[in-house]
Amino acid sequence: MTSIATAGTRPAPSIDSAGRRRAGWLAGVGIVLIAFNLRLGISSAAALLEALRGALGFGSVTASLLPTLPTLCFAGAGLTASPLARRFGTERAVLVALFALAAGLGVRAVPATWALLTGTVLGMSGLAVGNVLLPALLRAHYPHRVSMLTGVYTTVMALGATLAAAVAVPVADGLDSPSFGLAVFALPAVLALLVWSLVRAPHALTPKQGGTTYVSPWTMARTRFGRLVTAYFALQALNCYALVGWLPTLLSDQGMSRGGAGAMLAITQGAGIPATFGLLAFVRATGRLRPAFVLVSASMLIGFTGLLLAPVALPVLWAATVGVGFCSFPLVLSVIGGSGSGAAETTALSTLAQSLGYAVAATGPFALGLMHGATGGWTVPMAALVVTAVGQLLVGLVLSANRGAAGAAEPGPRPTA
Repeated sequence: MTSIATAGTRPAPSIDSAGRRRAGWLAGVGIVLIAFNLRLGISSAAALLEALRGALGFGSVTASLLPTLPTLCFAGAGLTASPLARRFGTERAVLVALFALAAGLGVRAVPATWALLTGTVLGMSGLAVGNVLLPALLRAHYPHRVSMLTGVYTTVMALGATLAAAVAVPVADGLDSPSFGLAVFALPAVLALLVWSLVRAPHALTPKQGGTTYVSPWTMARTRFGRLVTAYFALQALNCYALVGWLPTLLSDQGMSRGGAGAMLAITQGAGIPATFGLLAFVRATGRLRPAFVLVSASMLIGFTGLLLAPVALPVLWAATVGVGFCSFPLVLSVIGGSGSGAAETTALSTLAQSLGYAVAATGPFALGLMHGATGGWTVPMAALVVTAVGQLLVGLVLSANRGAAGAAEPGPRPTA
């Protein structure tokens, strides 16, 4: 069917072309809303940990388990993302993930320890699937803008985490309940669920990863590149979640108010927002990964050392420096999102790195809590994080020098060291 254009007017776009553009915009909005939700439930729980402990009366084991559950869920439930995408298609798999997230965060409104733990497991399992599939969504919908849009969605994710850390305590105080304060953060998940339910991407944009297009994550594990990406992801996730889970408590134990400790967590989450754009822009412009990896890993190491030696002397400086170190997450995600010959290989690498990486990272918050409980202080736990930060720096140096990716061909020129 052809259209007739009158003089001085442009031909009307075809229905298929207009539909594809609408689907692309709607998917973009949906991706941004998903990203906004990816850290809300984690940061809010960290900021309210002491208040929840006082209100619900749980002990040190549960207090150590709560910040560990997200990484355990990311490790276990993350393995289901690739089979879900293969069976139902990426969009429907994400819809299931958002439903689990909204339901889990809503369950945490019940003022009971069982509800807190059950809701956290359900919600974080939804986050796990979203975490794994987001790089593949970007690759499928926007194959030529992966690095830029990785910066956008990780920045939105950081904004969500910053907002949750900053307002969780005031909201809970206003509602006179830390449990109700946690449940408030289910509302953005419901909004994302509603928007994503409208996404009907054309088959050509995001095909189901079935048949010959499916790539096993374990295939990527046999490549040197896959192992390096997984090792780096594991170390940065361990460092990030261990600190996010315990920073407010660490500072409170040093005499800082709950509100002030929550504000430091907000600074940590927010400091990486401008740094993320700067780092990814630098990598796009120069094709050089090594300076970016060195900067984020060294920042993590400096911040941890400051928190070890003088936590309340310059808390804003240490929080901001660690926040720049948290940019290791979008940096390694940009590597994952730009690797592979298509969305199936990207999903496989993302599943491998995030599932195994989070399994390792799960030891961080729990071990930190146990070390704190055993020693009665924060010197030993923070010294342990300094060691893992050194490990992250070393692995980053090797990864950024790696030229090959056996089994994962990245489109276009690969970044150089």
